[in-house]
Amino acid sequence: MAGGQPFLTLGRMLSHPAHWLALALGAAVLGAWPSTAAPAVARPKTPHLARPAASGTAFFLRASEDEVVAVTTAHNIDLPRLGQGGEVQFVLGKSGSLVSASTRLFSKPGRPFSEAGATLAEDYLIFALDSSPRGVEILEADVEPAASLIDERVRILGVPATRPKDQDDLYGTVREVENGRLEVELDVPADLRGWGGAPVLRHPEGSVVGILQALWPEGDSLRLGVGPISGVLAAISAPAEGRLGLPLTSFAPKDDGPAGAEQPGPLSDQLAVAHTPREIPGEGPLLGRAGVLSTQIRLEIEEPADGTVIGEASGAFVAGRALALLGEFRRFDVILVLDTSGSTSEASGADINDNGIVGKQRFGILNSTDPGDSVLAAEIAAARQVIRGLDPRNTRVGIITFAGQSEDIRDPYGRGGTIVLGRSPGVAALTEEALTSDFARVEKALGHVLERGPDGGTNMGAGLRQAIRELKGFRGGLSIPDPDSEKVVLFFTDGEPTAPYDPADIRSNTRSVLRAAEAAARAQVRIHSFAIGTKALKRPIAAVEMASRTGGYFTPVREPGDLKEVIESVSFANIEAIEVTNLTTGEAATELHIQADGGYGALVPVRTGLNRIRVLARASDGSETTAEVSVGYAKGVKPIRLPRELVALRNQLLQERLMTLKRGSIAAERKAAERTRKELLLEIREERARAQERAAQQTKDLQLEVEPIEPLER
Repeated sequence: MAGGQPFLTLGRMLSHPAHWLALALGAAVLGAWPSTAAPAVARPKTPHLARPAASGTAFFLRASEDEVVAVTTAHNIDLPRLGQGGEVQFVLGKSGSLVSASTRLFSKPGRPFSEAGATLAEDYLIFALDSSPRGVEILEADVEPAASLIDERVRILGVPATRPKDQDDLYGTVREVENGRLEVELDVPADLRGWGGAPVLRHPEGSVVGILQALWPEGDSLRLGVGPISGVLAAISAPAEGRLGLPLTSFAPKDDGPAGAEQPGPLSDQLAVAHTPREIPGEGPLLGRAGVLSTQIRLEIEEPADGTVIGEASGAFVAGRALALLGEFRRFDVILVLDTSGSTSEASGADINDNGIVGKQRFGILNSTDPGDSVLAAEIAAARQVIRGLDPRNTRVGIITFAGQSEDIRDPYGRGGTIVLGRSPGVAALTEEALTSDFARVEKALGHVLERGPDGGTNMGAGLRQAIRELKGFRGGLSIPDPDSEKVVLFFTDGEPTAPYDPADIRSNTRSVLRAAEAAARAQVRIHSFAIGTKALKRPIAAVEMASRTGGYFTPVREPGDLKEVIESVSFANIEAIEVTNLTTGEAATELHIQADGGYGALVPVRTGLNRIRVLARASDGSETTAEVSVGYAKGVKPIRLPRELVALRNQLLQERLMTLKRGSIAAERKAAERTRKELLLEIREERARAQERAAQQTKDLQLEVEPIEPLER
């Protein structure tokens, strides 16, 4: 692989914010000229399955004078699950118009390039079509040797992820041809989510030379991994079963019931277990499995290169990324709903603002002696921690606050949203920042919330309803909806609902929250709730039920000051753990950071001479993979120059190393931190069980029953 960079599936995007900006600009430029030609690409869909078994892009290739087949990548199709549905449909990207359908494979399936020994040329599936494709261009395969493509211009066709078009195109140049793959350098970085399986055409001739499989950053540009069309042509020349093809149902698991029987989808799964205890965060990802169709993972060590000799006494800086490669990554829309009621001015019991002073509760009043250590400050710190663990390339974040007694105030300028310039008395819920991938704006909005401070009652239902509006694009929201995103709410509260009805009317206020939670479940919005402090845990029914009814996690946080640490234990990716060890000395990394997108950085002790360093990545289902690199150490060797995006990570690890050395033994510090983490998670588990018992009792005491769902204006 060129430059030692990691392969990325085409749902993953780039590894640096500058690339993302260039990507957006490139996409805007490329989409400026409309095309009137018939599209040549479509999306594979599985309408008979509750959960998709196919993703990416497919194109239509002439197999013979009288036969056309559909071609896509093997890594974008979950073939066993597709066999359960028995059919795949090919639809246009914008209109969704049906092009054709298939119930058979034309030839034996290829295999994902991530499998041991596989190449990009083997990563294909070829479908026999039940009817001639309608409304699309039929492509012809290029029969010239792949070696002739060096420095040739190519055109890639795909369905744009964010623009309402059936087809878009990109241009690039073939730079390398080797080991069963082509490497193409793009002219302009672009958003390639969902382009896996796209045809790569010789330009201007228009014949297909390959299938788009993977990408990786190369300087300020992108390199594309392309499987040569020769693999597809070889498979077409050997049709299965005398051209009758292989029925998709033949790939269905034999022990999963009759063909076509489908397991409950995500929402039905959630509702089926709505009133059973959930596992604790840290034992399962809050944002799902990052959209992959399998938990196979590929692990890359970006730094140091194999054989590097270092001289830093701090040890070897090891950095890279663990990626789930099969299938496309989902897009996420995450709304953080923050309780800003008057009670959040109370002291959290921790030094949240790191000024060396722990704020104390003032006698007889709510306020803390240090407002920077309040419960609200703890919520803001936790929200910032969440944002640092998310990837703006495939995730948008919005901020909503709730407090007062009345319904939302509409925007007087006719935009249909809530006023965000400041909270007026009685305003129930505010959209402080609409869904955006510009996390700097979200950070700024959080600063404004903290500066404005707490005030008012606790209208939880209003906060939930406003979150649904933003996520679904209903009237009253400011966000542009994404119909294909996974929609998540992280809900923070330090009390029980005291609005919109009389604070003493606990039953009516709680029912308002439950109605909003039922509406969220119907809208396929998952809520993860955090009940902060003893007041929230005394009567936890609202927080428990909003999570339970939407298939989310309920997390009790008895000590508000622990909220940030609890959030840090939550997994937002499919990678559950990464371990970095010097196999030569048996020592583990002294400092290790794992990012939400699977990126990691570590400082590993080394000894003079050769050191063999191993990185192990473990997925959330327990599957593992490892990678190793050899590093030499010799005192006085000039430091190596790191890529710009890794300098900050290494500096952060060095700062943590310095602080640890000042406090004493590194090993003791690490053991103490791990012990504290385990104790906290155990405490959460026990507290959750108690809270669920109290919530069940409250349900009986308040005689709460499921009521008709409150409609939201669309």
